[in-house]
Amino acid sequence: MMEMTTISFWGKSRYWWAVLLIGILLIPCGIWLVARPFTGFSVISSLLGWALIVLGILELIISSDTGRHERGWGWWIAGGILDIIVGFLLVGNLVLSEIVLPYFFAFILLYRAIKNIIAAVTLEKGYKGRQLYLLNGILLLAASLFFFFAPFMASVVMVYVCAFVFIYWGITLIIFARDLKPGKRN
Repeated sequence: MMEMTTISFWGKSRYWWAVLLIGILLIPCGIWLVARPFTGFSVISSLLGWALIVLGILELIISSDTGRHERGWGWWIAGGILDIIVGFLLVGNLVLSEIVLPYFFAFILLYRAIKNIIAAVTLEKGYKGRQLYLLNGILLLAASLFFFFAPFMASVVMVYVCAFVFIYWGITLIIFARDLKPGKRN
C-alpha cells in the first residue's frame, strides 16, 4: 500500500520548484500594489497578463512531466491553456484589458476555486492538505464573485483586493509546491 503522502490530487512533478518560485514572486507584487494603489490598476493588467503567460507555460510543462499515469494532469493542461489565452489577451490590449480586467480575473479565480474545491472533495478524508484546498477554493470563489461585481466599485478597492489575492495566491503556491514535490515512492 502506498503512503498517503505520495498521493495528491495534482500529481507530482520535478518542476515543483518553479511553482515555489512563482509563489515567492507573487508576494512582493501584492505588497507593491498595496504601496502604490493609484498607479497599480494600470500595472495590474500587464503584470497579471505576463504572470498568467508564465504560469500557463509552467502548467503545460508540469502536465507533460506528470503524464497520464498521474492524477490531475488534465487540470494542469486546461489551466495552462486558459492562463496563456487570458494572459495574451491582457498583454495585447491594455486599454481594453483595464475595462474587462475584473471579468478576466473573476473567471480565472472561479476556475481555480472550482479546481481546489474538487480537489478537497476527491482527496481521501485523512489527507493532511485537504482543508487547505477547501479553504483556498472557498476564498477564491468569494474573490471571483467580488470581481464579477467590481465594475460598480472604485478601482482603488479593486487594487487592494488584487494585492490580497496576489499575496494569498503566492502563499498557497508556496504551500502547494511542497505537495507537488516528488517524494520517495514504494
